Amino acid sequence: MSDQSLAPARRKTGIPGLDRILDGGLLEAGVYIVQGPPGAGKTILGNQACFHHASEGGRAVYITLLAESHSRMFGHLRRMEFFDESKIPESVYYVGAFSTLEAEGLSGLLTLIRGIVTKKSAGLAVIDGLVSAQESSRSEREFNKFLHEIQVLADLTRCIVILLTNAERQSGFFPAHTMVDGVLHLTDELPELRPLRHIRILKLRGSGPVRGLHSVRISDRGIE
Repeated sequence: MSDQSLAPARRKTGIPGLDRILDGGLLEAGVYIVQGPPGAGKTILGNQACFHHASEGGRAVYITLLAESHSRMFGHLRRMEFFDESKIPESVYYVGAFSTLEAEGLSGLLTLIRGIVTKKSAGLAVIDGLVSAQESSRSEREFNKFLHEIQVLADLTRCIVILLTNAERQSGFFPAHTMVDGVLHLTDELPELRPLRHIRILKLRGSGPVRGLHSVRISDRGIE
Protein backbone atom coordinates (compact mmCIF):
# COMPACT_ATOMS: atom_id res chain seq x y z
CA MET A 1 0.00 0.00 0.00
CA SER A 2 1.46 3.38 -0.99
CA ASP A 3 1.88 6.32 1.36
CA GLN A 4 -0.51 8.27 -0.87
CA SER A 5 -3.32 5.79 -0.19
CA LEU A 6 -2.90 6.39 3.56
CA ALA A 7 -3.17 10.16 3.25
CA PRO A 8 -6.37 11.79 4.59
CA ALA A 9 -8.93 12.79 1.97
CA ARG A 10 -8.89 16.37 0.76
CA ARG A 11 -11.77 18.52 -0.41
CA LYS A 12 -11.33 21.40 -2.79
CA THR A 13 -12.49 24.88 -1.81
CA GLY A 14 -13.31 25.71 -5.43
CA ILE A 15 -11.56 29.07 -5.05
CA PRO A 16 -9.27 29.62 -8.07
CA GLY A 17 -5.62 29.28 -7.08
CA LEU A 18 -6.29 28.59 -3.40
CA ASP A 19 -6.42 24.81 -3.66
CA ARG A 20 -3.01 24.75 -5.34
CA ILE A 21 -1.58 26.88 -2.52
CA LEU A 22 -3.22 24.52 0.00
CA ASP A 23 -1.52 21.45 -1.48
CA GLY A 24 -4.75 20.25 -3.06
CA GLY A 25 -7.42 21.51 -0.69
CA LEU A 26 -8.51 21.17 2.94
CA LEU A 27 -8.21 17.93 4.85
CA GLU A 28 -11.46 16.15 5.63
CA ALA A 29 -12.44 16.66 9.30
CA GLY A 30 -9.95 19.53 9.58
CA VAL A 31 -10.55 22.74 11.54
CA TYR A 32 -9.16 25.92 9.98
CA ILE A 33 -8.93 29.55 11.09
CA VAL A 34 -9.23 32.24 8.43
CA GLN A 35 -8.20 35.55 9.98
CA GLY A 36 -7.74 39.10 8.79
CA PRO A 37 -9.02 42.66 9.11
CA PRO A 38 -12.54 43.74 8.09
CA GLY A 39 -12.87 43.95 4.32
CA ALA A 40 -10.15 41.40 3.59
CA GLY A 41 -12.62 38.91 2.09
CA LYS A 42 -13.21 36.37 4.88
CA THR A 43 -17.00 36.26 4.50
CA ILE A 44 -16.74 35.95 0.72
CA LEU A 45 -14.23 33.12 1.08
CA GLY A 46 -16.48 31.26 3.51
CA ASN A 47 -19.59 31.60 1.35
CA GLN A 48 -17.74 30.75 -1.84
CA ALA A 49 -16.46 27.53 -0.28
CA CYS A 50 -20.01 26.66 0.89
CA PHE A 51 -21.57 27.09 -2.55
CA HIS A 52 -18.78 25.13 -4.22
CA HIS A 53 -19.33 22.31 -1.74
CA ALA A 54 -23.06 22.41 -2.55
CA SER A 55 -22.35 22.36 -6.29
CA GLU A 56 -20.40 19.13 -5.73
CA GLY A 57 -23.46 17.53 -4.15
CA GLY A 58 -22.57 18.18 -0.50
CA ARG A 59 -24.29 20.12 2.25
CA ALA A 60 -22.86 23.13 4.03
CA VAL A 61 -23.93 25.20 7.04
CA TYR A 62 -23.01 28.84 7.57
CA ILE A 63 -23.29 29.94 11.21
CA THR A 64 -23.02 33.63 12.00
CA LEU A 65 -22.04 35.08 15.37
CA LEU A 66 -22.47 38.62 14.07
CA ALA A 67 -25.29 41.09 14.58
CA GLU A 68 -25.59 41.60 10.79
CA SER A 69 -28.74 40.01 9.37
CA HIS A 70 -28.59 37.31 6.72
CA SER A 71 -30.73 39.41 4.39
CA ARG A 72 -28.09 42.13 4.46
CA MET A 73 -25.35 39.59 3.75
CA PHE A 74 -27.37 38.06 0.89
CA GLY A 75 -27.79 41.56 -0.56
CA HIS A 76 -24.00 41.80 -0.88
CA LEU A 77 -23.58 38.22 -2.13
CA ARG A 78 -26.18 38.34 -4.91
CA ARG A 79 -23.75 40.09 -7.23
CA MET A 80 -21.33 37.16 -6.90
CA GLU A 81 -21.42 34.54 -9.65
CA PHE A 82 -21.02 31.67 -7.19
CA PHE A 83 -24.12 32.66 -5.20
CA ASP A 84 -27.01 30.33 -6.08
CA GLU A 85 -30.11 31.17 -4.05
CA SER A 86 -31.79 27.94 -5.18
CA LYS A 87 -29.29 26.03 -2.99
CA ILE A 88 -30.71 27.72 0.14
CA PRO A 89 -31.70 26.18 2.54
CA GLU A 90 -31.45 22.56 1.34
CA SER A 91 -27.77 22.52 0.37
CA VAL A 92 -26.48 25.70 2.07
CA TYR A 93 -28.16 26.35 5.41
CA TYR A 94 -27.73 29.65 7.26
CA VAL A 95 -28.08 29.95 11.03
CA GLY A 96 -27.87 33.07 13.18
CA ALA A 97 -26.31 32.10 16.52
CA PHE A 98 -25.65 35.56 17.97
CA SER A 99 -28.64 35.47 20.34
CA THR A 100 -27.78 31.93 21.48
CA LEU A 101 -24.23 33.00 22.30
CA GLU A 102 -25.46 36.00 24.27
CA ALA A 103 -28.10 34.03 26.21
CA GLU A 104 -26.38 30.70 26.77
CA GLY A 105 -22.66 31.32 26.30
CA LEU A 106 -20.21 28.95 24.67
CA SER A 107 -21.95 25.80 25.96
CA GLY A 108 -25.22 26.82 24.30
CA LEU A 109 -23.40 27.77 21.11
CA LEU A 110 -21.63 24.42 21.01
CA THR A 111 -24.94 22.58 21.43
CA LEU A 112 -26.43 24.57 18.55
CA ILE A 113 -23.45 23.87 16.26
CA ARG A 114 -23.49 20.15 17.05
CA GLY A 115 -27.21 19.94 16.38
CA ILE A 116 -27.09 21.78 13.05
CA VAL A 117 -24.04 19.95 11.67
CA THR A 118 -25.50 16.57 12.63
CA LYS A 119 -29.06 17.29 11.49
CA LYS A 120 -27.96 18.62 8.11
CA SER A 121 -25.24 15.96 7.60
CA ALA A 122 -22.95 18.84 6.69
CA GLY A 123 -19.59 18.19 5.09
CA LEU A 124 -18.57 21.83 5.55
CA ALA A 125 -19.38 24.25 8.36
CA VAL A 126 -18.37 27.91 8.43
CA ILE A 127 -18.52 29.81 11.72
CA ASP A 128 -18.37 33.54 10.98
CA GLY A 129 -17.39 35.82 13.87
CA LEU A 130 -15.20 33.61 16.06
CA VAL A 131 -13.94 36.71 17.85
CA SER A 132 -17.44 37.09 19.37
CA ALA A 133 -17.13 33.63 20.90
CA GLN A 134 -13.67 34.46 22.20
CA GLU A 135 -14.90 37.69 23.79
CA SER A 136 -17.83 35.83 25.40
CA SER A 137 -15.60 33.23 27.06
CA ARG A 138 -14.84 33.68 30.76
CA SER A 139 -11.23 32.55 30.31
CA GLU A 140 -8.76 31.45 27.67
CA ARG A 141 -9.09 27.92 29.03
CA GLU A 142 -12.85 27.95 28.37
CA PHE A 143 -12.32 29.19 24.82
CA ASN A 144 -9.66 26.57 24.15
CA LYS A 145 -12.03 23.89 25.45
CA PHE A 146 -14.65 25.19 22.99
CA LEU A 147 -12.16 24.82 20.12
CA HIS A 148 -11.30 21.33 21.30
CA GLU A 149 -14.98 20.34 21.21
CA ILE A 150 -15.25 21.76 17.68
CA GLN A 151 -12.32 19.52 16.69
CA VAL A 152 -14.02 16.50 18.26
CA LEU A 153 -17.21 17.31 16.32
CA ALA A 154 -15.23 17.58 13.07
CA ASP A 155 -13.61 14.19 13.73
CA LEU A 156 -16.92 12.48 14.50
CA THR A 157 -18.84 13.92 11.54
CA ARG A 158 -15.94 14.16 9.04
CA CYS A 159 -16.99 17.78 8.55
CA ILE A 160 -14.51 20.49 7.62
CA VAL A 161 -14.91 23.50 9.90
CA ILE A 162 -13.75 26.99 8.85
CA LEU A 163 -13.59 29.62 11.59
CA LEU A 164 -13.63 33.23 10.40
CA THR A 165 -12.25 35.88 12.76
CA ASN A 166 -11.22 39.53 12.75
CA ALA A 167 -8.96 39.03 15.75
CA GLU A 168 -5.38 40.13 15.26
CA ARG A 169 -2.40 40.65 17.50
CA GLN A 170 0.77 42.47 16.67
CA SER A 171 2.63 39.17 16.63
CA GLY A 172 -0.02 37.61 14.40
CA PHE A 173 -0.10 34.58 16.74
CA PHE A 174 -2.82 33.24 19.00
CA PRO A 175 -2.63 30.28 21.36
CA ALA A 176 -5.67 28.94 19.47
CA HIS A 177 -3.45 28.54 16.40
CA THR A 178 -1.84 25.50 18.03
CA MET A 179 -5.23 23.75 18.34
CA VAL A 180 -6.38 23.89 14.72
CA ASP A 181 -5.21 22.17 11.55
CA GLY A 182 -4.53 25.32 9.58
CA VAL A 183 -4.37 29.10 9.74
CA LEU A 184 -4.94 31.29 6.67
CA HIS A 185 -4.16 34.98 7.02
CA LEU A 186 -5.79 37.53 4.70
CA THR A 187 -4.51 41.10 4.40
CA ASP A 188 -5.91 44.29 2.90
CA GLU A 189 -3.31 47.04 2.65
CA LEU A 190 -2.92 50.40 0.98
CA PRO A 191 0.82 51.03 0.47
CA GLU A 192 1.54 54.13 -1.59
CA LEU A 193 -2.17 54.48 -2.50
CA ARG A 194 -2.20 51.08 -4.21
CA PRO A 195 -4.75 48.66 -2.71
CA LEU A 196 -3.20 45.22 -2.26
CA ARG A 197 -4.78 42.02 -0.93
CA HIS A 198 -2.80 38.93 -0.04
CA ILE A 199 -3.23 35.53 1.55
CA ARG A 200 -0.55 33.73 3.52
CA ILE A 201 -0.68 30.20 4.92
CA LEU A 202 0.64 30.46 8.48
CA LYS A 203 0.01 26.80 9.28
CA LEU A 204 -1.25 23.76 7.39
CA ARG A 205 -0.94 20.50 9.29
CA GLY A 206 -0.14 17.40 7.24
CA SER A 207 0.41 19.43 4.07
CA GLY A 208 3.06 21.11 1.96
CA PRO A 209 1.55 24.53 1.18
CA VAL A 210 3.07 27.07 -1.17
CA ARG A 211 4.72 29.48 1.23
CA GLY A 212 4.88 33.27 1.04
CA LEU A 213 2.42 36.03 0.18
CA HIS A 214 -0.05 35.31 -2.63
CA SER A 215 -2.00 38.04 -4.38
CA VAL A 216 -5.78 38.01 -3.96
CA ARG A 217 -8.37 39.62 -6.20
CA ILE A 218 -12.04 40.06 -5.31
CA SER A 219 -14.49 40.62 -8.15
CA ASP A 220 -18.02 39.56 -9.11
CA ARG A 221 -16.58 36.09 -9.59
CA GLY A 222 -15.59 36.02 -5.92
CA ILE A 223 -12.07 35.49 -4.59
CA GLU A 224 -9.28 34.49 -6.93
